[in-house]
Amino acid sequence: MKKKCLFCSAMLFVMPVLAQSVRLKTKSTEILVNQKGYFSSVQVDKKEILGSGEYPLLTIGMGHQLLVPVNMVSNDSILRLRLSDGEEVVLRYRQSDVCITLEVKDIPQQYETLIYGPLGVNIHEVVGDVVGVAQGQGVAFGFQALDIKTNGGIPEEYGALVTRHYGYTGKKAQLSVANIADYRLAATDTGDGAVFQFSVRKRDKEEYRSALQFKKSLALPVEGEDGMIKGSKIAMFGCRQEDALARIGEIELEQGLPHPLFNGEWGKTSRAAMKSYLISDFSENNLDMVLDKAEMAGFKYIYHSGPFSDWGHFNWNSSFTRDGDEGVKRMVDKAKAKDINMGVHTLSNFITTNDSYVTPVPSKHLQKQGVLTLKEDITESQTDIRIQKNDLFEIPLSLNTLQIDDELIIYNKVEKEADFFLLKECKRGAFKTKASSHSSKTPLFKLSDHAYKVFFPDLALQDTLADRIAGLMNKTGLSQISFDGLEGCSYTGHDEYATSRFVTRCYTQFDHNVINDASRLNHNLWHIHTRMNWGEPWGEAMRTGQVANRIKNQDFFQRNLFPRMLGWFLIRLADRKFECSTLEDVEWALSEAAGFDAGYAMTINTATLNRHGQIDQLLQAIKHWDRLREAQAFTEEQKQRLKDPQTEWHLQDVDERNYQLYPLFVSKRYHCNLAELQPGQPGGADWVWENKYSGPCKIQLRLEGEGSVSNLSFTASGGTIKFPCKLESEQYLFYDFDGKATITDKNYNVIKVVNVEGKLHLPEASSPVSFSCEPGVGEAPEVVIRYITRGNPEKISL
Repeated sequence: MKKKCLFCSAMLFVMPVLAQSVRLKTKSTEILVNQKGYFSSVQVDKKEILGSGEYPLLTIGMGHQLLVPVNMVSNDSILRLRLSDGEEVVLRYRQSDVCITLEVKDIPQQYETLIYGPLGVNIHEVVGDVVGVAQGQGVAFGFQALDIKTNGGIPEEYGALVTRHYGYTGKKAQLSVANIADYRLAATDTGDGAVFQFSVRKRDKEEYRSALQFKKSLALPVEGEDGMIKGSKIAMFGCRQEDALARIGEIELEQGLPHPLFNGEWGKTSRAAMKSYLISDFSENNLDMVLDKAEMAGFKYIYHSGPFSDWGHFNWNSSFTRDGDEGVKRMVDKAKAKDINMGVHTLSNFITTNDSYVTPVPSKHLQKQGVLTLKEDITESQTDIRIQKNDLFEIPLSLNTLQIDDELIIYNKVEKEADFFLLKECKRGAFKTKASSHSSKTPLFKLSDHAYKVFFPDLALQDTLADRIAGLMNKTGLSQISFDGLEGCSYTGHDEYATSRFVTRCYTQFDHNVINDASRLNHNLWHIHTRMNWGEPWGEAMRTGQVANRIKNQDFFQRNLFPRMLGWFLIRLADRKFECSTLEDVEWALSEAAGFDAGYAMTINTATLNRHGQIDQLLQAIKHWDRLREAQAFTEEQKQRLKDPQTEWHLQDVDERNYQLYPLFVSKRYHCNLAELQPGQPGGADWVWENKYSGPCKIQLRLEGEGSVSNLSFTASGGTIKFPCKLESEQYLFYDFDGKATITDKNYNVIKVVNVEGKLHLPEASSPVSFSCEPGVGEAPEVVIRYITRGNPEKISL
């Protein structure tokens, strides 16, 4: 019998598999990964774009330390990466014309986080920090997550560690609602290039994590594949710079990502995505009037600002409809008969305290900030409760609510003793729950809440809320929703995954196209959201309401290849603080929208639609401006001027296809206080009016305070104009470019037409102007005057 060669046998047994490089290709991209598992070349259209430094195919986070590849073996679309701790991660790669995909096929159970890359490139002319695309030198390169458990950015606990280890500092993203730290972005601009950073986290165990303002919040396990790193999948791609957006669309179709269409066109290229819309507080009782006004403005979407009696179960308010889902469906059908779609607003996963998830029996799935421990049994009437010391009270809350069995308890204050905490002045059986006695062994939960006086669901209940939203959209035919307050999903402790899970669960159940937006954006939701839009503080005038933030957001949209929206505007009636909105106010907003080629929401409550004396004129202006914007009738040079917030414009229709665009000069307000006249001085004032355009002027005059004035006149070098009329408190005198004058109430409803005597022309630059009037007997009011001049018009045609 032939003996076996022991030497050869031993050699065969110990011979290691040799590390080797791998070349990954698409029709326009070639990526080389070396024997260590590090990128050694990234070429797009034969241009080398790999940045300086060393970047691995992946990095592992475990125990607040980083593990990196030390060698890599490639065999039959499989990459085996040996890590610095001796363990192995297995990836499967696929190559197509449009992208290269990497999927985690096997990974050690103890690994907490897998980070793809990070990968640095030397292009950064345009860095889409959320979409994950860098452009420059005529090419574009990017990453796309192919599942919702894979997120743009790095988990907070590893953010600084990763950026320090790989030696880069990126730019944060600045948005109107929040700034996004560099490590949380899918791609970050480093000044001399861009770095891509994507990650997936193990979520299969209960733990405490930071969540929004909480440094410590209970995160329950995520069940199923989403709780595991295994199965995470990512795509890499490169193309010509001008093809970047189209390439993402191709990846969506090839890889099964959301790809919403508008009349057969992809939402990211369709101008329908930037369609303006009307927000109002209509109901089934006044829907016909609102639809008529929407038609007048050319709006194709009307959107209710708050139709629900509760959030959680999302029951309809009886003042909106008396017949639930069926009543809403009838309203939707009535709107569709006029080619107008209908939408509704809510706060995504916020749960109001009147919802049946809270009262009279609270759901076991209300989100807990954490678990407390009773020091002793408590009776059903006990109002001071002792608990073991706990660090969950560092951040003050709004509702201060505890849950134990089926009871909710509100504590008034916390006294910290040496070895326990005392919860004082507790309200038992809060929110109409039942007060009961409880054993010290029963878990006591501290609930998460928000300043809006709401609670939140855990992931399981959040799924139910998403199902209800999808169900009501499908049953009623509603076709627009804003996922407002999406940050509330983060209270689950599952960061952007929870947000993506909520919206994706809604989207995948919609049985028709539903326009959706939010005030913030993450990488995965880029594919679903039609656009971003957000509310504005109503405590400011239209021209000053977050103007800088509106403009800041446009840059964000541009670099992230995303449809542009300018935000919400409010057309108001007069109140104690503000005047009624004018045509100049509205045209300022409309000219900004035209300049940025961005849609917007115009909020006009039904009271304003009914009582604003110039509402039809404002609605016509909206129709004309949007018609030209949507038809892309403004030149690039005109748009540059229109987007300047310091400019004012007026659009005048000539016929169905032709318009005149006038530049305006709108003055500051001039005040004549009739109570402060010198003895013997007649009513009036002398000013020097600064002006930009010579010619006729438009005057808006308001009487503040009690009293009256009559026989008003203005004299300048260009003539004198007289208004033989009497003006009462809070009334306006309007004199227009066409020489017509009217007296109106504070909401511009016409009271009287005034016969004007003479004309007033202002020269260019400054002009001395004398104003005079005859005060009535009694109180001396104040006259407030603003004037408007206009330059030569520019012709615009469809």
